[in-house]
Amino acid sequence: MGEFDENIEFTQEDVISIASSSWSNTTDDEEFMLNGFLEEGYINETMLPWNSGIPLLVKFIWGTEAHNADKIIDIEIF
Repeated sequence: MGEFDENIEFTQEDVISIASSSWSNTTDDEEFMLNGFLEEGYINETMLPWNSGIPLLVKFIWGTEAHNADKIIDIEIF
């Protein structure tokens, strides 16, 4: 029988789509996320949905263990 790796991280993934047509058309949560992504360099102005013409897909990877429950471990932008 194989050994159990105690260092395995258990996670949950959620994907959201931001398809707003302008800054004035975003929700407060979308505006908060987009501004944060711009400030941190995850995206640039050309990737905004109203500039690119396509929705911005964001994958959040959450921790599910006691030490990291409900904490974002990683973000991927598509």
